[in-house]
Amino acid sequence: MIAVALIAAGASSGCTADPDPAAGVWKRRCAACHGSDGAGRTRFAEGRPYADLTDGKWKHGPEREALRRLVAEGDPTSTMPPFAGTLSPEEIDAVVEWALALPARTEGGSAR
Repeated sequence: MIAVALIAAGASSGCTADPDPAAGVWKRRCAACHGSDGAGRTRFAEGRPYADLTDGKWKHGPEREALRRLVAEGDPTSTMPPFAGTLSPEEIDAVVEWALALPARTEGGSAR
């Protein structure tokens, strides 16, 4: 669940521009919950099995459109907030691609 991390509450948009737009969005909106590496090892993510996005297990499925909808609309059955209106459609697409690539970025597909 891309969910929770996108909250990265209080993240300011006045940060230094990141060469990878998805990395900047991830840092500002996702890392607080899902961790900078996406492994979900944050105080907020404790006990939330889908906070780890590096294990390839997706509550809503790994399809881009399902994840895009999740990021945009949130999940009322979880702590994942909606980001439509907060993030542009391009930022949503970029962070979905970032999240989908997380398993490949970690050793053996899992950071655990």
